[in-house]
Amino acid sequence: MEKLYKTWAEIDLGAVRENISRIRNRVGGGVKLLAVVKADAYGHGMSQISRAALDAGVSWLGVSNIYEALMLRKAHPRATILILSVGMAGHASALVRHNITPVICSHEMLDAVSHAASQSKKTVDIHIVVDTGMGRIGVWHERAFDFIKKASRVRSVRLQGLSSHFACSADRDLSFTKLQLDRFRGVIRKCAKVGIRFPLTHIANSGAILGLPSTSFTLVRIGIMMYGVYPSREVIKSIPITPALTLKTEICFLKDVPRGRSISYCRSYITYRDTKVATIPIGYGDGYCRLLSNRGEVLVHGQRAPIIGNITMDQTMIDVGHIPGVRVGDEVVLVGRQGENEITVNEIADLTGTIPYDVMCAMGKQVQHRIYRKGKATVA
Repeated sequence: MEKLYKTWAEIDLGAVRENISRIRNRVGGGVKLLAVVKADAYGHGMSQISRAALDAGVSWLGVSNIYEALMLRKAHPRATILILSVGMAGHASALVRHNITPVICSHEMLDAVSHAASQSKKTVDIHIVVDTGMGRIGVWHERAFDFIKKASRVRSVRLQGLSSHFACSADRDLSFTKLQLDRFRGVIRKCAKVGIRFPLTHIANSGAILGLPSTSFTLVRIGIMMYGVYPSREVIKSIPITPALTLKTEICFLKDVPRGRSISYCRSYITYRDTKVATIPIGYGDGYCRLLSNRGEVLVHGQRAPIIGNITMDQTMIDVGHIPGVRVGDEVVLVGRQGENEITVNEIADLTGTIPYDVMCAMGKQVQHRIYRKGKATVA
């Protein structure tokens, strides 16, 4: 088969399953797992990652909105899907019709879901979101009990879950995370006193799973760690994980460049010696951050090669003068391991002043060709 792509992502589904298994061992068999597959599974491919996660024993799949939920429902008709972000009242009928579980934190959405469920003669499971300090969606923790009491009396809905979200669980200082945990427990205690109990309570994300095992409750949401990336460099690395993503391209052009020549737009790099410069077919249009210009490195023949000059929309130049035997067509690793060297998502995040989530989503969204590895099998 003719190869029509020059840049591609290789996704190791075996690594995803192994990471899930390690997380399972950490939280214990009595805790359910929700695999966060929003944003096209952080750029890894929502349908394929969801299949691997379900095969590995996760109970839930988490998405961002109704559009992702409907795509996922088509690919996995029997999966249990939770929309993690607040929905619009106009989406209520679709939620009910396609058996998708919403999070609720407004009277408007509660009424809309109840009405749609009544119209369909169904009872719909909902998860209440409590804002314990994230300051995003959710009912403020001081007012959550009153909201939950009202929701418990609404016909056609069933209080299946109570959730919240940590603001900084991947930081070294976990004092605010512990405060959020105390607030969440306070809401649970108030509800229990009047007989309101939730089958599922969840607040733990990847950082909390690693650093605060007491946050697991009955369900944990596994996101970035499932893909083999730690949420920050500060987090406690209490679970070994394996990166699932390798981003590759190949050298498309190679030339000798004398000392004193400028490279790329704005002449931001001048060669300080006679060297060889290779061009690779990836740029900021492919989600490869322009801030890596004159800062980042790639791997060629297992050695680090610096990016020189400004990264352009679809091409990047690298200095390979110190690497013998380089040819057009040679494989280049931008994220992942080659030989004894490795370039991690966290390294790129540090160089560009962002977070690993941003790096993965940006590249994953733009790099269209993915190759999935399932043990010895490879699926394009």
